Amino acid sequence: MKYVKILGLAALAAMAVMAFVGAGTASATTLCKTSGSPEAGCGAGKGEINAETDNIVGTSTNAKLTSPIANVVCNHSETEIDPASSTGSPILGSITKLTFTGECRTEGGTACTVTVKNIPYEAELEGTTLTAKDAVGAGAKVVCGFLINCEFLANEAKLTITNGSPTTATASKVVLKRNGGICPETAEWDAVYNTTSPAGLTVK
Repeated sequence: MKYVKILGLAALAAMAVMAFVGAGTASATTLCKTSGSPEAGCGAGKGEINAETDNIVGTSTNAKLTSPIANVVCNHSETEIDPASSTGSPILGSITKLTFTGECRTEGGTACTVTVKNIPYEAELEGTTLTAKDAVGAGAKVVCGFLINCEFLANEAKLTITNGSPTTATASKVVLKRNGGICPETAEWDAVYNTTSPAGLTVK
């Protein structure tokens, strides 16, 4: 019995050591751009962004709110992220801009106004995941005639980063909490943001 206990303690100690080593060797996320500050991990012709001057800008033409009452689509949305550093585990920053300046309508044709709430938001980027956070809620108030008059917010929204030309950030079925006079029982948000700045942005 004593021998079994010793083996058990040894196994726990080994697991603790492995966890410590794993935490210490986690690879950092790096933001790269065309002709940035030299960094071998960014690939040929690219280097780290300058976090002091380079904000990340993305635009979407298909932002969509899905609900049982009506689905709302906006044909232009823009967001901007101010990163605190070019590399980190995670990279921290803030979302300083979110707008819906294009035409927003229900799929039935009713015009909608979309007013962003509680900006700025916290931002965390680690690996291929961008997380927007706000204690009150990140999101917007949506008014579509007599159909919808509601705030749609999320304390945490995760977007998936995909490197490419351009690199994209995709929100897929982000669940939103609702508050207001005319709100649906459930609501989800989908959008694909194409990065437009800095040039050649990739996440490594």
